[in-house]
Amino acid sequence: AKTQHGCFIDKEGNFWTAGNNDGMVQKYTHDGSKLLLQIGKKGGMDSSDGTETGTGLNASHTSLFKPSQVAVDPGNGDIYVSDGYGNKRVVVFDRQGKYLRQWGRQATQAETDAGVGGVFLSPVHCVLIGNDGLVYVCDRLGDRIEVFDKMGNFKRNIRITTKTAHRTNSENAVGTAGGVGFSPDPAQKYMYVANGADNVIHILDRASGEVLSKFGRPGNQSGDLTDPHSIAVNSKGDIIIGEVPYGGKLHMFRAVKK
Repeated sequence: AKTQHGCFIDKEGNFWTAGNNDGMVQKYTHDGSKLLLQIGKKGGMDSSDGTETGTGLNASHTSLFKPSQVAVDPGNGDIYVSDGYGNKRVVVFDRQGKYLRQWGRQATQAETDAGVGGVFLSPVHCVLIGNDGLVYVCDRLGDRIEVFDKMGNFKRNIRITTKTAHRTNSENAVGTAGGVGFSPDPAQKYMYVANGADNVIHILDRASGEVLSKFGRPGNQSGDLTDPHSIAVNSKGDIIIGEVPYGGKLHMFRAVKK
């Protein structure tokens, strides 16, 4: 892929990556030595003219348009793709890459402000399946996580609202809901949300959606954040954060038990 985005490790240890400036997702062995599955093809966009500058069609069963992340259902192997920067949908394939279903379309600002589910501003930035069997999707510029069941039925919004999220004439006007991770306990009590607009990580109660705390601050030194773009949590509860290129850092914040 031209640009890798939203890497994911499934329960079998396979490595998935989304082609953020392309029309495909790929699955590799854990060490990256063998390509196991590819959905879409290099340079083939689901757009009006087949290129990355065309208008997203939100329609293809075989190609994507600037997908951002992949999640795999640990129960049946179904593949969920947030598609993404060009399209405005979540699209689901079976474990062999056969199209199953999709949901989502471009939102208006009025729909977003009203909390309408199943519509997205730009981009549809992440997808993650919780232990509760629900699908958590980042509507990044909508400043919210939209929650669905696996068939795409909308359940609720989790809002990430701050006073400084959309500074005008600023590179920081990127939205507050860029990436999601869960604490490793079976109930996944805590949800962590990467806010690239304010350069912080929010800690939420996953069940209620209440924002409990936050950490991080803007900057380029160790522990400072410059557009945290993706987030993952390991089995110990340590939080790993990836930044976009102009930040260019990976961070790990260690879980500390008191």
